[in-house]
Amino acid sequence: MIQEAFLGVCKEAKPSEGISLSLYVHTRPYGGPEEGGWWRDHYTLMAYQPFPTREAAEAAQIKVNELAEQLTNEARAGHGEQCNREMDWLEARGLESDFLPEVDGETKYFTQLEDQPGANESHDMSGYE
Repeated sequence: MIQEAFLGVCKEAKPSEGISLSLYVHTRPYGGPEEGGWWRDHYTLMAYQPFPTREAAEAAQIKVNELAEQLTNEARAGHGEQCNREMDWLEARGLESDFLPEVDGETKYFTQLEDQPGANESHDMSGYE
């Protein structure tokens, strides 16, 4: 009975153009001071939703872009607060800033329309810039 109901719904489903709206987070880990230091761009798929048409995905993207901006602002504020806590900790102990490891770069959230969700996700963990 469940299988018949499922197949009944699937038969009525509209064909998809294969468009998904994806939400990514872009981080910039610091690799180290070797050879002047290097950064790595890392992209992680946070969520995605398939849509039946590009127009429907684009309409949703406008709203999700607002969420991405909010998440980016929260990440920026959190990063600043963490840096302030670390500086206070160092100052209370009379330590120089190089006592702690270098901090990573900023975190940004963004949306992408994709045929294949996760197509822009990072898989390689190495690289100099």
